[in-house]
Amino acid sequence: MKKNIEPAQGKLGILIVGVGGAVSTTLISGVLSVRKGLSQPVGSITQMATIKM
Repeated sequence: MKKNIEPAQGKLGILIVGVGGAVSTTLISGVLSVRKGLSQPVGSITQMATIKM
């Protein structure tokens, strides 16, 4: 059976479970500043492929 799946629309909500208030607030503000072009996405996750271990 083939089903016709329509493309997603609207906004995506993300629930950050088990993270304290200060850490989740910093994560959200960092994501928003990168989206607005105010900062660069530099951190441990983005740099894993570039660091020689």
